[in-house]
Amino acid sequence: MGDAKKRGGKTVYRMLSQDLYRTGLHGDEIGIRQVEQWRSRSRQFTKDADIIGRISESRIKSKDEKLPALKKSGFIILRQSLWKDEANEMNKRFVIKLFTDSGGWLASLEEMVADSVALSFALDEPILSFAVITKENELVTYIREMYRGGFATETYGFFLVGPDGNFEVFRIEGKRGTAGDDFKVVLLSHKTEVAEIDSKFGDIGGEFVVKIKDDVLARNEWFCRILQCFSVIIRYRREMKERLKRNIERWAKTGEGPRQHRHELSLLANPRKLTLSRDEFEQV
Repeated sequence: MGDAKKRGGKTVYRMLSQDLYRTGLHGDEIGIRQVEQWRSRSRQFTKDADIIGRISESRIKSKDEKLPALKKSGFIILRQSLWKDEANEMNKRFVIKLFTDSGGWLASLEEMVADSVALSFALDEPILSFAVITKENELVTYIREMYRGGFATETYGFFLVGPDGNFEVFRIEGKRGTAGDDFKVVLLSHKTEVAEIDSKFGDIGGEFVVKIKDDVLARNEWFCRILQCFSVIIRYRREMKERLKRNIERWAKTGEGPRQHRHELSLLANPRKLTLSRDEFEQV
């Protein structure tokens, strides 16, 4: 990831569209491909999975090529029991997953409720926090909203670990003067834009197109999955923020707080038990 070559530019090397459906009636759930069949193909396809959109992709290997038309490559599910069906608003939690067209799991994004509440209470602003897991590795990537003052655009940050302990840091920053909720992704080490997210709210569901403008990162599946997951957040984030603000006010007023879901708690487990040798524990 820390390539010395010039990064970013105007060429779009990879395009990933997350097109959210208007209704629950679509080809991925009707007919031959029924929910039971998807469940048999991956344990990640939970019983409460609601298919909410499709993934399409297009890519080139060289800037001399022309980007081909988008081709459907997978679908997106929302865990309905945690979001739509949870009666207690305090315990609602946003969880989505990405799958290939054949039903193979690609990535999951989970709302970190306790972290969001802590950040929001500290800053007195609704601040969102998410964890992303992808099939590329066993690491958890945290995407956290950052408060940069009242005049700054909406901003999120995350980092990716590279070989030999190096890492790259990225900022997802709202664009100014655009019709939709559009974002640019900036790579710190080169201070340049390497990707953008184009949000289209022309239909009821919405389409969120990730454009990777860096040939190194276009080949990095981990990076691409993170931006795919984040693009879906754009559609739901205002609802999440409004709910977060109400819950904090309710907690302060009544003393009744949310319960932390065991799956969220599992993302906070001590990773050193899995990644460090017994001898290394004496050094930490």
